[in-house]
Amino acid sequence: MMSEDDERLTGRWCSAPFDVGAMETSELVLLAGGRGWSRFESISGELSIGRFTWCCPSPGRLELRYTWRVDGQWASDGDGFGAVDHSGPDDEVIRTGYRIGPEQPPLSQTPVTTLQLGTAVEFAHAFARSSSTTVTTADDPSSAVVPYAPPARS
Repeated sequence: MMSEDDERLTGRWCSAPFDVGAMETSELVLLAGGRGWSRFESISGELSIGRFTWCCPSPGRLELRYTWRVDGQWASDGDGFGAVDHSGPDDEVIRTGYRIGPEQPPLSQTPVTTLQLGTAVEFAHAFARSSSTTVTTADDPSSAVVPYAPPARS
């Protein structure tokens, strides 16, 4: 059973509205089942995905326990990895305070629902809730990379 904190956090969160002038952006996806991923991407085509499990050990506290990282370059069609430089286990743990509330991003006239983290995730502290209504593991740009890739057929 999900707690109220878990339900408020579940979804896709993007740093883009707060990244004015930056050459990179990040995303944080928290799925209802306690899994998720973070994404870092740059204008140069660099792409990094960190897969994790997550929980809220106490109110206002978020724990991300990374299990796998994939680094490489976007595919030319912008759909997943075109090249993988590294793929392997990751054991980073991020424990941070958080709050959710309205914030007005720079250069914006309208406040957005924002996840503010005490510790940066993929370089960002502030993430705006995405308008995407449904997010699944298939939306992970690294979903076709081992160990989540479907088995090869011979």
